[in-house]
Amino acid sequence: MERRRLESLYVMSAETTYVEKTQSKETTNLWHARLGHVSYNKLKIMMQQSKLKGLPKLEIREDIICVGCQYGKAHQLPYRESKYQAKEPLELVHSDVFGPVKQSCINGYRYMVTFIDDFSRYAWIYFLKEKSEVFEKFKEFQYTLENDIGRKIKCLRMDNGGEYTS
Repeated sequence: MERRRLESLYVMSAETTYVEKTQSKETTNLWHARLGHVSYNKLKIMMQQSKLKGLPKLEIREDIICVGCQYGKAHQLPYRESKYQAKEPLELVHSDVFGPVKQSCINGYRYMVTFIDDFSRYAWIYFLKEKSEVFEKFKEFQYTLENDIGRKIKCLRMDNGGEYTS
């Protein structure tokens, strides 16, 4: 690729980038991702008005939904700030479980459980193959920490997802 520097940005020429070297049989989703998840409407306009040299004529459907775009648009309202703050380590430990992920890792792990100390904000993450392993990992975490630090966990806060009661 050729590029020139314009103040703190590098400007690339569309004529010398990979665009003109691509195949015309590529999919709409691939071009959508290549162009930084541009909306399908904008992609259609770019194609119709020949705004991008090398962009093939694609069949753009109106009902396409990009999973990556949906995740990017998802948001959660902030939690109310807690009036309580731990005054010593292990006084309050937050825990949550994440998963299952679609693609398990090499060792077959599909879940994660986190433990966060409210006092230090230190976090521990354990990987799990099955959600039913959560309580065993908690016992392992509890045993290790209580022996290393010499304090007992006073309170475990979770989202009542049932991970510890199943």
